[in-house]
Amino acid sequence: MSASTLAPAIAAEPLHVRPIALLTLGHLLVDLCQGLVPALVPFLVTHDGYSYTAAAGLLFATSALSSVVQPLFGKLADRGTIPALLPASVLLAGTALALGAQVAFYPVLLLAFAASGLGIAAFHPEAARRTFLAAGTARTTAMSYFSLGGSVGFALAPMLGAALLTSYGRIGILGIIVPASLVAALLAWEFTRPIAPRAARAASSMVSPGVDNWSGFWRLAVSVIARSIVFFGLNAFLVLFWKEHWRCSLTEGTFALSVFLFSGVGGTLIGGWWADRIGRRAVIQIGFGLSTLAFPLVFLAPNQTASLILLGLAAALFFAPSSPAVVLGQEYLPNQVGVASGVTIGLAVSTGGMVAPLLGRLGDVAGLPAVFAVLEVLLAVCFVSTLLLPAVHRTRPA
Repeated sequence: MSASTLAPAIAAEPLHVRPIALLTLGHLLVDLCQGLVPALVPFLVTHDGYSYTAAAGLLFATSALSSVVQPLFGKLADRGTIPALLPASVLLAGTALALGAQVAFYPVLLLAFAASGLGIAAFHPEAARRTFLAAGTARTTAMSYFSLGGSVGFALAPMLGAALLTSYGRIGILGIIVPASLVAALLAWEFTRPIAPRAARAASSMVSPGVDNWSGFWRLAVSVIARSIVFFGLNAFLVLFWKEHWRCSLTEGTFALSVFLFSGVGGTLIGGWWADRIGRRAVIQIGFGLSTLAFPLVFLAPNQTASLILLGLAAALFFAPSSPAVVLGQEYLPNQVGVASGVTIGLAVSTGGMVAPLLGRLGDVAGLPAVFAVLEVLLAVCFVSTLLLPAVHRTRPA
């Protein structure tokens, strides 16, 4: 049964702006923290003499523990609310990253970044579940706003990281403690109160119990995980590859990464808007299909200006499926929204970070062009796997 058939039963429940705005802000902060780790990679390679493998190992540290505990946090989110989880996770993500970046001893640096990854892991499932509860009937729109926060956080990370590291060195990363503390305080103010019963009833009425589609969900997970590997590979190595390919400065490479990430912000919003009109599966398939074709053109362009324009277009297409994929995952597992969110937002992102050292090793051995060839193959995997996604079947709630 289509979503439009259900509309009369749930049309009265509006989108709740304040909680979604604060969740979006929290998502911005934790993904800013996660984005600062790959932003450190060019600095560590060029200034501290790290190999690609060692620098990418920091992405692994941030992601490894997160990948293990992400589904557990999703399960906790489904079983009941932990009021302090959202503010505590933001605070841990920011302070562990900021303090860890001051340490020169590599193993301690890895442990600190792993602790930051734990905070990131704790935030995503509960925050996505809260977004679901506050969305009313506009689930894809609400999730696009929530995803927008993460996209903006990642987009700000290269510029902010470059500015702080260039001006102050590693000590500049301590500045992240201030916004982390402020955002944690705002989340504590809003979410230490119980979820309104009306909001919880409205959210549960939008899906039918007992119809979890694990087969469809895992097909979706394949594309989301492959996308995450591509995203982390681009986030970690685009600056260096851009510098190498176009024989330009590190600053110009950082600008290219910012174009990629900020174009992704627009793609995230357009994807959410588009999915409400033509369907979530269609946006996911079109976004991955066209971005697979667009990315090779970026480095076949005749000059750097044309390459930047094509990079922005490819990024918008690449990011368009992000919020529809999260909502589609929640619809495949309506009885386990937290688990679905933990995988599509959290575990997938963590897996991308865990694979980054392998890409770094490939870059050390075969060069960065080989890394980008692998990323293109994985992007094609994203597209092919989405062609196998089943429709979501709903029944009218009792």
